[in-house]
Amino acid sequence: MITGYKQLTKKYLKSNKKRAILTIVGIILSVALISSIGLFLKGMQDAQIEDMRNTYGSYHLHYDNVDRELIEKISNHPKVGRSGTYNIESEFILDEEINVLEIGATNKALELFPAKVKRGRLPEEKGEVAIEGWLLRHINPNADVGGNINVNNRAYRLVGILENNITEQINNRSIILTRNNYTEDKEAILLAEVSPKTNLKSAVEELEALGKEGQVQKNINLLAMQGATRGDEGFFGLYMVVAVIIAIVVISTIAVIYNSFQISVMERIKEFGLLRAVGTTPKQIRKLILREATLLSLIGIPIGLLFGIVAIYSISLVFRLIGGEDLIIIKPSISPVILGGSGMIGLFSIYLSALLPAIFAGRISPLVAISNRKSITKEKIKRRKGPIIKIIRKTLGFEGELAYKNIKRNRKRYRITVFSIVISVMLFITFKSFIDMSFSITDSMGETENVHFSVVRDVQGTEKDIRIEEDIIEKIKDIPTVNKIYNVYQDYQFDMEIDKNSELKEIQALGQQIYRDSDAEDKTKVYGNINIYDKEAFEDTKEYVESGNIDIDELNKENGVILIRRNRIYNYNSEKTYYGPVADIKVGDEIDVIQEMYQREEKNRAVGETLKVVAIIEQEVFSYRGHHEYLKLITSEEVAKKLMEEKTIKPINLNIVLDNKDSEKVAVADIENAIKNNPNLNIINHIDNNRRGKSGELMVQILLYGFVVVVSLIGSVNIINTLTTNILLRKREFATIRSVGLTHKGLRKMIVLEGMLYGVMGIIYGAIVGTLLSFVLYKGLGDMREFSWSIPWSTIGIATIATLMIGYLSVQYPLAKVKNDNLIETIRGDY
Repeated sequence: MITGYKQLTKKYLKSNKKRAILTIVGIILSVALISSIGLFLKGMQDAQIEDMRNTYGSYHLHYDNVDRELIEKISNHPKVGRSGTYNIESEFILDEEINVLEIGATNKALELFPAKVKRGRLPEEKGEVAIEGWLLRHINPNADVGGNINVNNRAYRLVGILENNITEQINNRSIILTRNNYTEDKEAILLAEVSPKTNLKSAVEELEALGKEGQVQKNINLLAMQGATRGDEGFFGLYMVVAVIIAIVVISTIAVIYNSFQISVMERIKEFGLLRAVGTTPKQIRKLILREATLLSLIGIPIGLLFGIVAIYSISLVFRLIGGEDLIIIKPSISPVILGGSGMIGLFSIYLSALLPAIFAGRISPLVAISNRKSITKEKIKRRKGPIIKIIRKTLGFEGELAYKNIKRNRKRYRITVFSIVISVMLFITFKSFIDMSFSITDSMGETENVHFSVVRDVQGTEKDIRIEEDIIEKIKDIPTVNKIYNVYQDYQFDMEIDKNSELKEIQALGQQIYRDSDAEDKTKVYGNINIYDKEAFEDTKEYVESGNIDIDELNKENGVILIRRNRIYNYNSEKTYYGPVADIKVGDEIDVIQEMYQREEKNRAVGETLKVVAIIEQEVFSYRGHHEYLKLITSEEVAKKLMEEKTIKPINLNIVLDNKDSEKVAVADIENAIKNNPNLNIINHIDNNRRGKSGELMVQILLYGFVVVVSLIGSVNIINTLTTNILLRKREFATIRSVGLTHKGLRKMIVLEGMLYGVMGIIYGAIVGTLLSFVLYKGLGDMREFSWSIPWSTIGIATIATLMIGYLSVQYPLAKVKNDNLIETIRGDY
């Protein structure tokens, strides 16, 4: 029994479960998307901070040559969380080539020090040591965590193996970490971390002032990631991108929920009229609608927030399964601020969506509503006899002509319907463009991700220009666990000429000397960088060809080269990096090689050869050696010999792929045995780094495309709601048309074509708005990196097909409902 008008809210929601569920699904998806975006960005920032801590250390300030007074002043400061000292205990040479620093540190300093433990732990007691894995092989290859080890004639207990620092390894430098206390007889360094309970930026400035001039250094990388450095304008572009995305989601949410409430109001006009007739005030009618909004909010928003949390933790779990424990893209955490903000945005969107239908319902005249004439309005009908009408009549028949005339007959209905479709199309185009742009400014690892080991020259070997002899290569090839070897050659620089019409405006705008004047009017001088590939590398490169063809015999015959389109050029004016081609060069174009370039200009040598571009790839397949602002070219050993005076070209490094990466230890021992006679060659292990890189790429793709799926669902719900509204609110009109002779088949065709026409108009406007927002996102990302932008035609094509398909499928249910209606009762309004 109903004792008050407010109980009608629950009664209506129960009697219209499908519509209520559809509205709740829209609310859940929108709130979940907004909250998951916020939580993801927070988690990603936390993960980046963690990465900065592992790479650069957890300290914020670094004090050189400290005394006890300063140590006590810093350690007892209320704004300091952790602090500790370390000093260089000793420095020695291992195996006559590796420079090793023994660092003794307090427990807190070891926690703040930039070293990541791969296995075991950091030293906690005197006599314990942690060593990099590659150095441990030189000290004692059989040593393991927990065992005893001799280092520089001193006995230690090995408690941890540190991750390798590849740069230091190539330079034959390393560290060992031990536990020690501060002593005044040695020069000590103090590391300090600001307490998380205080303002980081002001605390850093205050603590920096405690040291002498030139004594204090800041951990800029960590501070920048925590937003505590001056001039954080670089983050403005990212914030703008996030703001645009959230704004689009909010607008989409409003459109979805508005349509749902508009449907519910129009379906209950007669009910509202009866309520008004028995004394219900307009204010009470408005309260009924807003009460519905409140109930839907109470159900949808908490579930949406829960789904957002579940989504983030699910993403984190998937990432851990893919990348392992040591690869952290996000650190999931529940932020009350983000969840509260997402809930408030959702609530605001819902009430704003319900407000207009509530006002409309409150203004309904009781007599008009009871007779159900509110949905019938005087509409402007224009006689349309232009060429478009004739084409439509010939191609789509009478029903098509009627559909075309109907779409603009009611301006309000036309605008609302088209606007809703525009929102959906715009949402998809914007998000998909954002993903495409994100991928366009990130470098793919290519085949480099499949390389397990590299044999490289150390610093002395590079200075002596040592090359790897064929006997070493053959020894490594004979190792049972080795699958293939890629020879890595020295890169070479040349002065080149290209056609003048190949110049690009984006490169000209950089204000750098990329293009230089040539003696020939139709030519432009550029610098070119050539990498040499062997047969194995060429075979793998074939998969990445965008245009042209790779045939080694043909390439050698025509002085062929492969062009890498994407370059990275730092713009000193804007302090951003440009991503894109250096010149507009196509397959078949010729490049004149003027001279070979050396560091000393007097050594430059005239060449006088012409190269032909036989293929183009988007970005490097293997790690590219050389200048990224030059033309990036790849050629064979045979063509390279023609350009240089060298009769034989030998590799400087080797990239090695194993049959099975699980045979890592056996392979390392065998490769070390093969190169043992050349002390200037080192082994670099890429297995862990490449696994992290491959997993990281996959994770980002999963995440971004997951957002697109959610956005597509929101857009689909919006289109379904819109077209359903359009049909259900015109039941009387359709019944009248059927009563004068139009068959159900004809009516069906008319409604479907009308929906398609609405879809086409929505796609046109949505594509325009989506493209403009895509450009806004491009400008936002451009604050961090420069790259070229183009109209997202492929994305517009996908949006067009999807919108028309969803539009067609979404009208099937309401069409079936219209078919089952009684014509007389519908015309009278008794439904």
